[in-house]
Amino acid sequence: MTVTTFSELELDENLLEALQDKGFTRPTAIQAAAIPPALDGRDILGSAPTGTGKTAAYLLPALQHLLDFPRKKSGPPRILILTPTRELAMQVADHARELAKHTHLDIATITGGVAYMNHAEVFSENQDIVVATTGRLLQYIKEENFDCRAVETLILDEADRMLDMGFAQDIETIAGETRWRKQTMLFSATLEGDAIKDFAERLLEEPVEVSANPSTRERKKNPSVVLPRRRYRT
Repeated sequence: MTVTTFSELELDENLLEALQDKGFTRPTAIQAAAIPPALDGRDILGSAPTGTGKTAAYLLPALQHLLDFPRKKSGPPRILILTPTRELAMQVADHARELAKHTHLDIATITGGVAYMNHAEVFSENQDIVVATTGRLLQYIKEENFDCRAVETLILDEADRMLDMGFAQDIETIAGETRWRKQTMLFSATLEGDAIKDFAERLLEEPVEVSANPSTRERKKNPSVVLPRRRYRT
């Protein structure tokens, strides 16, 4: 079924209200393709360049999961998002806060260039979503200051850039620390080349592959929908 409005995606009313506040009523191609299987708990392998709405494509199902299954008591993060740069981590966290503004959910960042004392609240207080760069997060994991055991969804944004920057081993180490997770989503500007394909194969389990490559005009006015090629578990 072709998804043409956010209301068709069975999202929480608080998320729909936040989307309306931003003037968003129709999902972009990558959002229409990725959100339904992500809401079903499937692993996602997405190809989406900047400007196609990929951030909301993974944030909305992640937020919906937290609202569908609220925690009974405070604890460490349940959603972990990895980005290649501090700047992108801040942007993603800001976007998450905008979408979650009508909820009780807490979003924090862990990046380089920030003093340890400024990250102390992430370790001591309840956090639902943490957006992080790999280097600083791995440092805190090794120091046993960051608990990965509660992470249910691991999301990699701009995975191709992270590989180009030499972060593959760090990511796999972090993935190993979150081995109890139930879902993994990987988004990349392109899925071409053996490196990204091999990397995705190691991290994802029977992923739904989605892509969105509309023209600039389509992105702005009338985004097309790219349906996922689903591969069901047996």
